[in-house]
Amino acid sequence: MSLSSYQKKRSFTKTKEPQGGKSTGKELRFVIQKHAASHLHYDFRLEMGGVLKSWAVPKGPSTDPKTKRLAMMVEDHPYDYKDFEGIIPAGEYGGGTVILWDEGTYEALEAKDEDLKGQEKYLLKELKKGSVKIILHGKKLKGEFALVKTKGMGDNAWLLIKHNDKYANETDITAKDKSVRSKKTLDQVKKAYERSLPKTKDATETVAKKVAKKPTAPTKTNVKKLLNDAKEQRFSSTLKPMLATLIDKPFDDDENWIYEIKWDGYRAVAFKNGDTLSLKSRNDKSFDDKFFPIYNDLKSLKIDVILDGEVVVVDEKGMADFGALQNWRSDEDGMLVYYVFDIIWYDGFSLKDLPLTQRREILKKVLKESDRIKLSKEFETSATEFLEAAKKIG
Repeated sequence: MSLSSYQKKRSFTKTKEPQGGKSTGKELRFVIQKHAASHLHYDFRLEMGGVLKSWAVPKGPSTDPKTKRLAMMVEDHPYDYKDFEGIIPAGEYGGGTVILWDEGTYEALEAKDEDLKGQEKYLLKELKKGSVKIILHGKKLKGEFALVKTKGMGDNAWLLIKHNDKYANETDITAKDKSVRSKKTLDQVKKAYERSLPKTKDATETVAKKVAKKPTAPTKTNVKKLLNDAKEQRFSSTLKPMLATLIDKPFDDDENWIYEIKWDGYRAVAFKNGDTLSLKSRNDKSFDDKFFPIYNDLKSLKIDVILDGEVVVVDEKGMADFGALQNWRSDEDGMLVYYVFDIIWYDGFSLKDLPLTQRREILKKVLKESDRIKLSKEFETSATEFLEAAKKIG
């Protein structure tokens, strides 16, 4: 099995992640690493063919057979990664804190009487078919599980499912938050690392901390006047977004236009009302699990709203990378951003009949931006000038 994808993404002069490793050839090993990158997830890894076949599980494993957990398959990792616990430096691929949440041995459920090579051969065949059934002998997870490839959510989307055996349980297993090796939580590992660093303090950082204020939720009084012309309307979780219209050339003879960047991503509409949230494509397909980091950030918004925008993966230059978006599996594959360019409904009012400029003013006042949720900027210029600027950027 090739580790070229794994190695290309990492600078081993900066990260202490392992570069290789050889199996003992005695038992098949598995490991689950709890990984606080830009968003928390669990990395489920199975030894197979000399490497660790790996899946990023956004919500972590479940011991409840009724709960199917999304598991996004990622690149193969080296065998020695099963022992990695610590810090991946900020700015590096998958930067964040990692603990060994669970580990142990495993067997192929339907070939457990085979020898090690026979089991691996069987497992690789089942992996190719998209259905892997295993028995885990871990410190936290025990018993039968299945990894099943899904349809309609990308080539790398699988489901991690607990079989209904004597180890099945509705209790949230992820509440057990300590490493099975160090007995430390993610936070404890991170703080221990920070204490080991040289004690330096930046003066500007000190001043910034003193004057920083806790962000507050937007108040309704901010937008009350802007809502005067809006119609009261009950919340609805369906919407057919307006699509852009192609023209032959830019036009400069009308001042009643504003210009925005056409992001190279997926159109996405967010429906939030109280504790209910859904993120959908323009064809009404759910993005809740596929783009879970954005879903989690939207969940924290303190407003009831319907937002229209685009999900993109941005590179180090801030440019959208559609290829990276298509292949996105976890934060290790790039930074997901939801660029919001319109607000359709807010706090019991339909805004569809308001002018776009007025909707944008409301959006600016109520949307609390984050690293992942950003307001798509508008530009006051002519169409020709905007087009030329876009050409220069590439």
